[in-house]
Amino acid sequence: MKVVRTRQFALLAISTMILAATFTRPTLQLEQPTYRYVYVFDITQSMNVSDIPNTNASISRLEYAKQMAEESFSLLPCGTEIGLALFTGHRAFLLITPIEICSNYREIAGVLNNIDWTMTWEARSEVAKGLYKSLSLMKQLDTPTRLVFLTDGHEAPPINPDLPPRFPLEKGEIDGLIIGVGGDEPVPIPKLDETGTQQGFWKMDEVMHIDAYNQQRNAREGTQTSNSGNEHLSSLHSTYLNDLAKITGLSYHTLSGAEKFATQLQSETLGIAKIETTDMRWLFALGSLLCFVLSISSVSTRRSPHPL
Repeated sequence: MKVVRTRQFALLAISTMILAATFTRPTLQLEQPTYRYVYVFDITQSMNVSDIPNTNASISRLEYAKQMAEESFSLLPCGTEIGLALFTGHRAFLLITPIEICSNYREIAGVLNNIDWTMTWEARSEVAKGLYKSLSLMKQLDTPTRLVFLTDGHEAPPINPDLPPRFPLEKGEIDGLIIGVGGDEPVPIPKLDETGTQQGFWKMDEVMHIDAYNQQRNAREGTQTSNSGNEHLSSLHSTYLNDLAKITGLSYHTLSGAEKFATQLQSETLGIAKIETTDMRWLFALGSLLCFVLSISSVSTRRSPHPL
């Protein structure tokens, strides 16, 4: 009995000491992966096409990209920082620099929901140049930031395969994702007025079907070319985006649901190592509680009758 009582007092003493230690606010320095992204949205006219596979609603590529982005926010860990930007023409424009998602969710979602095609400043879609400008934009930020470039990959006007835009950075210098949005079948591109009212679709004779270089050369030489092709139709250019991913060192994925998107965003290669100060009071409190419970159980064991 004396041994049991001594054990009980020892456990209570240990429990008290551990509990008292919590008031010193014990911490531990741990290296943890953190995430910091800028989502760049393609807002060119082909992103108004409604051709998202496996969706019942008639939702445009841009609206689907925005919806998946917002849903992914709630699936990312607190501490993740999110910024937003736009791509059109051949440039990227930063709307907000990355800020912490949990404490600023309403502000980030508010800016995201107001993004639409009417914010376009150029009626062109030079995807490769826009991607390269977006990567250069990430390099200008003070803190390492990953790029998330959401696009259908539709170049308008087409680029000359013999004169592709030059990639100005080192491959892999900036990490991130190219996210393809849209369906595989070519479909008409809506023609919208300034109020967003659809005025039919873009016709074959209203768009350029060859690159600007060849068009200018043909004009100088007086060469007659047939204004025909399928550039008035649009689909997801996965192969082209994969090629751009190989050039830049980014990863390519097709957008197909928020959960899968959030998993891709948290890949090991996108994590940024950061030393975090972790509060360890919970562990000390748990140890104190465990010692207290053991001290009580020792008393209960001592008082229980022995079986005959």
